[in-house]
Amino acid sequence: MLNPFKKIIEHQNVPEIIRERVMSDIRLIKLYLDMADLMAVKYPSSVINLLDATLEDKKNENKNSDEK
Repeated sequence: MLNPFKKIIEHQNVPEIIRERVMSDIRLIKLYLDMADLMAVKYPSSVINLLDATLEDKKNENKNSDEK
């Protein structure tokens, strides 16, 4: 596949509509990457941390009630 940007002469301006489409596509790709990162990495990590904290609190409650 040919790179269309190589066809652009160094001193030639790109039409504004093409520039807007490219920037829009880049923003959309960035949004998809951010969503994937959120759903695949950060969300599971936060759920695991929350569950670990809850289990730790229950262990501490049981330990404190056993000591009384």
